[in-house]
Amino acid sequence: MPPRLLFRLFPLAAAGSRAIEQRFSSAGRLLLGLLVAGAILGVDIGETLGYELAILAFALLTTSILCSLRWRPQVTLRRVLPPLVTAGVPAHYWIEISNHGTRAERDIILVDELGNPPLSHNDYRHLRDLTMNTRANWFDRAVGFPRWVALRRLRRGAELAPITLPVLPAGTTTRVRMPLTTLRRGRIEFVAMRLLRPDALGLFRARYTRRVSDALLALPRRHAVAAICRQSARRYQPGGISLALAVGDSQEFAALRDYRPGDPRRHIHWRSFAKVGRLVVKQYQDEYFDRHALVVDCQLPATAAATFEAVIEVAASIVGGRRPRDSILDLLIAGTTVLPLSTGRGLGDGVRALVCLAEARLSDTDDFGPLAAQVHARVRQLASLILVLGRWDDARAALVAELSRNAVPCISVLLTHASAAPPPPRRTGSHLACVVRVAAIATDLALIGSVR
Repeated sequence: MPPRLLFRLFPLAAAGSRAIEQRFSSAGRLLLGLLVAGAILGVDIGETLGYELAILAFALLTTSILCSLRWRPQVTLRRVLPPLVTAGVPAHYWIEISNHGTRAERDIILVDELGNPPLSHNDYRHLRDLTMNTRANWFDRAVGFPRWVALRRLRRGAELAPITLPVLPAGTTTRVRMPLTTLRRGRIEFVAMRLLRPDALGLFRARYTRRVSDALLALPRRHAVAAICRQSARRYQPGGISLALAVGDSQEFAALRDYRPGDPRRHIHWRSFAKVGRLVVKQYQDEYFDRHALVVDCQLPATAAATFEAVIEVAASIVGGRRPRDSILDLLIAGTTVLPLSTGRGLGDGVRALVCLAEARLSDTDDFGPLAAQVHARVRQLASLILVLGRWDDARAALVAELSRNAVPCISVLLTHASAAPPPPRRTGSHLACVVRVAAIATDLALIGSVR
């Protein structure tokens, strides 16, 4: 069968499998299997008695289904989500169920539904390397359905197991704890909640669906690594008065001097003007403080999704690491546009930077000019710069060479899929070149942090 036709059948197969798993209990699925087997074996009613088994299974299942049609619980459902979670780290949230009916609800199973982002055939081909390896079984290599299921689970961002609710007394509100471990960074969409109740025979479950939309942001994975050594140096920040008020040497009064054409009126010292009869202005000291930059390169081919995720993890680990409290970190995320974000005391904390990294998207463009321009505009203000790269080419080498000519301490971190141990960090002038393996980020970042 053509691959594209198989791909179109995957959603139907998944929806049917999920519906059978939710609506039928274990005994109900067994009877459903006996019904199918009896119908096949009992085609010739004169030769076998398999049709009797099929009729019995059909009667039991039909009775269970009819008994479950009228169940309409009078309940309201609400999620209580945490502000943020971290990909791969176990967390939890709460669901509140309010029973407004006149009778208690028992034996209820709660299923929380996540949204299914679209997965095109091209996305399927590009993303299969995230979960596919040479040891995949023959069925996965020939058909690809298990790989499609794994990719769709990764797109959803999490897998929520059904939970059995306690008894819900009439007129009360019950709060239950839902475990959650996200599989990826980014936005997790919740679309609906389902309540399932088995019938008296325990074969079929009645279903009540409530559309409740919510969203949760999962931050990138971070690794506990030693602080990467950055050279601290206070640099003059032209026009950075408002920034210096928050960090470093603020705009403090230094002296009085005579007025010069062009001086701001707000700097006039009116008391001195009243005494001496001429305009006198207040003079302030210049603004100097410690400023660093972290450049995250998101311009990679569409087939390098795994490398891009590793780039984000390394950047998040650096943002979440230790640094002097009075320093500023400029985060430059380069994709289709360059997003500068300053963090530090008085300018926001690292959570803002992590949120931006969580929402970063892969860009298959190859225009490094806007990023280089942003870096060049900040060169004279920076004490050091860290580059996190997914590839190395002439444009990136030219940027590092320009930084070296300006004597700006620079650390370049290049992600690689090599399995062998990477070479030790190599220093050339003010540039420290480091290589980090995608499969051993924490180990290799620890080696970078130990370099002085």
